[in-house]
Parts: sequence; C-alpha cells; structure tokens
Amino acid sequence: MTDMKMVDPPMPDARLRVPERVLMRRVGEEQVLLNLADETYYGLNPVGSRLIELANGGATLGEIIDRLHAEFEVEHGQLTIDVRRIAAELIAAGLIELGTEE
Repeated sequence: MTDMKMVDPPMPDARLRVPERVLMRRVGEEQVLLNLADETYYGLNPVGSRLIELANGGATLGEIIDRLHAEFEVEHGQLTIDVRRIAAELIAAGLIELGTEE
C-alpha cells in the first residue's frame, strides 16, 4: 500500500461515515469491504470491523473509542492512539470519510 496517501488521524469529535461506494459484509468476526471506486477488497479484524460498524451508524470517533473500550480489554489511552491511526488508514483507503453534521 505504498501509493496510499497520508491522512492526519481524525480528532475524537470527528463524525465518521461509510461512503456509498463501499460495500460491507460480515463474514464471521470480520468485515469484508469492497471499495467500488477502485475495486479494492479489504478484510478487517474484529476491532476494525467494530470500528467501521460504529462509523456506519454515524458515531463520532470519541463515541467509537468509548464503545470499543467497553467491549475490549485494552488501555483507553493506547486504544485512542490506535483507533485514530486505524481511522486515518481507513480514510486514506476511501473506506470511511469524515461526515457532516445534519
């Protein structure tokens, strides 16, 4: 993935959403995604899968972090760093984008 553009990690108050160009299906504990714009397939582990499910529900990154902290045994500070990094990678891949307030 060397051609992936670098994106700054979003802040906790950023609202995330899955764009219409991304198809999602759950397979076991993973999410399988297809970005129709570039026809690239992605598989996400259980934590990444949960992140994108919550983003698809319109949650802010802070809400996603709080929910993941409640669901997985992990230190909150490290979780925040990891989730912000993963969100930046998903944004760069076109799998999620920053939403707008409605």
